[in-house]
Parts: sequence; structure tokens; C-alpha cells
Amino acid sequence: MKEFFKSTGIKILFSVLLVVIMLSLFTNHLQNNFLSNAVNATTYGLSSVTAAATADNRSNMGYEELLSKYNELKDENTELRAKLVDYYDTKTENARLWKFYDLKKENPEYTLVPSTVLRRDANDDFYSFTIDKGTSSNVQKGDAVVTPQGIIGWIKNADVNTSKVITLLSTQTRISAINNKSSDTGIITGSAKLSEKNQTTFSKLKSDNKVEKGDIITTTGISGIYPKGLVVGEVVDVCYDTYDTSYYAVVEPYDEIKTLKEVAVITNFTGQGEILKSGEADE
Repeated sequence: MKEFFKSTGIKILFSVLLVVIMLSLFTNHLQNNFLSNAVNATTYGLSSVTAAATADNRSNMGYEELLSKYNELKDENTELRAKLVDYYDTKTENARLWKFYDLKKENPEYTLVPSTVLRRDANDDFYSFTIDKGTSSNVQKGDAVVTPQGIIGWIKNADVNTSKVITLLSTQTRISAINNKSSDTGIITGSAKLSEKNQTTFSKLKSDNKVEKGDIITTTGISGIYPKGLVVGEVVDVCYDTYDTSYYAVVEPYDEIKTLKEVAVITNFTGQGEILKSGEADE
């Protein structure tokens, strides 16, 4: 038996078997590595695809959220801008009202509508202008237009949002007025010769009038078209009209009418009468 295991054939057989076993084990190892690598490769690919899809989904969610936030902020900004505009409008309106505070305090029965000069008529030698208030603010034809210094004109016509103002310098203007110092009465009407100087006339004075330079002329309020006591201006000269054979005074308003930017309309006052239907304001 001993000799059997020592024989060359048996040694060769065992060597072959050993090689076969080793090859078998090595082959199984390779197969397992291949399968493992294949599985790993497939898993990695799937993982990569899933990760990419997840990242893409996250990216889409982020964009949608940002877009929603952007639209939300945009709406908020629009609302804030609107509130800011309202704030400035209110601030401007309050500033205008403060300018007429003393006039309102002295005449609490006045209903004042502050307004801004929008444009002027370049072809009008008497400096008429358009304001930013109309019938929607209860402004009507014939209403007095004033500044804190006194009356400067009247409403020629009004639409919904704007009105045309005829000034004291215009020949269309006819306002009954009085010299409070001497009690002389007359009519305020414009003059083509005086308008450029920011002056108007206090006409139809009696020959024995006592009007002097420096006197202050105010409205009479007789027919109720204009409130009583509105300041027209100051007498700068007293003249005699040889053509009309009458005396008149040159009156200068306290405002530079051709450059006014803000005025107010008196839409209501105690004793207000019927507004004229004609094209002129005449007391």
C-alpha cells in the first residue's frame, strides 16, 4: 500500500486533481467577482439615475418655490407702491390745505377745494389756466378761485376732472368790489394794457371818489356769486379815462397771477346765490 502512494502514477493523479480543484476555486472566485461587479455596476447606474432624478426634482421644486415667492413679493411691492402714492397724494393735499388754513379759520363757512395748475393757455394775454379739479369735486361754473392772499379769478367752465380759470386780469372778469377805507364801489375788470404788469382796474368810480394809492380793494358779495370780503389787491394808481369820461383805479393783486401753481376753489359759502348762466362772472 505504501508503495502504491509512492508510485509515479498516483503522484501524477493527485497533482492533476489538485490543479483541477485550484482551477475550480479560482474560476468560482472570478465568476463571483464578475457577478458582483456586474451587480455593483447595475446598482450604481440605477443609483445614479435615481440620484439625478431626485436632484432634478429638487431643482424643479426650488424654482417653483422661488417663482411663487417672487410673484408674492411682486404683488406686495405693487401694493406698497400704491400705498406710497396714496401717502404722497394725501401729504400733498394736506400741504395744500395748510396753505389755506388761515383763510378757512377766518371763514369756517367756506368749502375749499385745493387744486393745482395743470396748464396755461399760451394764446391768452390774460393768463387763464386749467386746474386739476372739476365737477367730481363739486367745482362749478362761476365759483371763486383764491389763494391765501385773496381772489385771483373764477371758474369759466368745468368738466369732471378739470376746470378752466379766468383771472382778474381778463376783460371777461366783472366783479363788484369796494374800497373798505372810503366805501367807494366799482367793478373789477381786466385791461389789455395792464395785464402784462399783473394789474387790473377798479372802474366805474364816481367823480367824487376818495380812492387813494395803498387802499385795499375787496369783493362786496352783493349778489352772492362771490363771498364778501375777498381781497382783490392794492391800489397803485388812480386815473381818469378820457374816452369813458370816468375815474378808475389801477389795482395790483398780491399774487403774481401768471406764475401761480396752487389755488383753491370756494365751492360753497354762507349766502351763496344763484350762479350766472352767461359766459361772464358779473356782480
